[in-house]
Amino acid sequence: MPVAENPATNRISNHEIVREYFGYWPSFHDAEITKAAFEANPGYWPSATFTIAAFELTAEVDPKGHYQQTKQCTIELLFTGIREMELEGFSHQNVILSLEIEESGSHIQCTINPSVGLDAFLIAEKVSVLSLTPTKR
Repeated sequence: MPVAENPATNRISNHEIVREYFGYWPSFHDAEITKAAFEANPGYWPSATFTIAAFELTAEVDPKGHYQQTKQCTIELLFTGIREMELEGFSHQNVILSLEIEESGSHIQCTINPSVGLDAFLIAEKVSVLSLTPTKR
């Protein structure tokens, strides 16, 4: 569901891809991190790519009482020039309670608050949307 616009998300390269698809920048509530890849860049700061299975919840419920989903997709976020990173709890399921983006001086800070699994905090020079691939409508 739409949330108040956060101006820090404008610093994410290719953020327009996500905004076009959803009509806003989502909170990623109940989305799931399905893959995390880390790269050590000798002589430079490391990078990390997170693959997120995201969607929008509707107000409609199915016969079991679950809210129906729409705009299902996979989003890849790349964090480059990571200055600080704390990760805990990566598991077989990594459901996001919220994904918060904030400015931290000239860097971007990302906090992934978990419902289950990965709890993460990163400060990076740059964040980019590498791709958004619809999986269902």
